[in-house]
Amino acid sequence: MIMYGHFVELGENKHMKNLLTNESNTNKQKFDKKIFNIKAEKLVREANDNLVFLKDYEMAMKQVEEVLEIDPENTRGLILKGNLFFCLDELQLALESYEAALQVNPDSAEALSLKANILDIYGETREAFESCEKAFKNLKKRDKELLTALYDQKIAILIKLKKYEEARQTLRESYNKLGKEDSSYIASCYREVIDNLHKEKQRKKTIAIKRLTVVHCP
Repeated sequence: MIMYGHFVELGENKHMKNLLTNESNTNKQKFDKKIFNIKAEKLVREANDNLVFLKDYEMAMKQVEEVLEIDPENTRGLILKGNLFFCLDELQLALESYEAALQVNPDSAEALSLKANILDIYGETREAFESCEKAFKNLKKRDKELLTALYDQKIAILIKLKKYEEARQTLRESYNKLGKEDSSYIASCYREVIDNLHKEKQRKKTIAIKRLTVVHCP
């Protein structure tokens, strides 16, 4: 009995030790992950500054690669890598980076908008529009700064698709959604263009109807 009790005690101590060890390991992993995340976020900010303000693409790319070594699924890092490739005129690599970001976070409005931009450049206008629409649907409050660029992008694509009335409606919508300065900017870019293209489309339609009438008259 004494020996059995001794074994039970040893077993309990061992079990307790395992629990403590596991808890300690878990806490250490959480701590390490937190440190890695802080380092990754710091590198992302520095890389973004090097890209935007200093135009130091080489240093920015090194920092982004370091971010992705620490955290291969860092969405901001993948998007920033795509932006760097875009600035270096490596459009396919940029697209692949945005796609990688969307694999991690399919709802990223920023990645969807940037993907739409590349598709638009490639002439894949309908696919670009679909990606832009998804960006609108997934827009979060924290993405508010993207809204002006998204309206700009959507209206431009609608014009290319010759959907002038829809472009006009989107322009009206932007008046209500954007601040005065941004809505005025969008209006100055597109209002006159949309009106003129819409009038030209209507003129051509009227001429076509007249020609059909003449052809089918007995």
